[in-house]
Amino acid sequence: MSAWIFSPKALVPDLKRLNPISGLAKMFSWNSLMELGNEVLKAALGGDLDRVKRVVRLGVFVNSTDDFHDQPKVANGVSDLMVEVFGDAGKHARSAVGVNTLPLNVAVEVDAIFEVG
Repeated sequence: MSAWIFSPKALVPDLKRLNPISGLAKMFSWNSLMELGNEVLKAALGGDLDRVKRVVRLGVFVNSTDDFHDQPKVANGVSDLMVEVFGDAGKHARSAVGVNTLPLNVAVEVDAIFEVG
């Protein structure tokens, strides 16, 4: 039997001063994943990330100006991390969207849906 976990949004600090590349997004995503793993996923899965059957979907929202068009590159870091952590089960559907503002003035917001068993 499978279940779905809808993760809370992981918020990433301000990237406006930095070059928002996938490696940087990956670093922040790792921190966010570990935070999620220690809280939501750990609680839902009894601490066993091996119960994640697959990453279903990621939504990546990038706080950016009208002339920034590399939102997919920022999101690639998050996607790559899911595959590194979960292998083939980390392959997922994804959207990468540029927005002019995010809550708490963060640079990147990620939401995720996981299938667990």
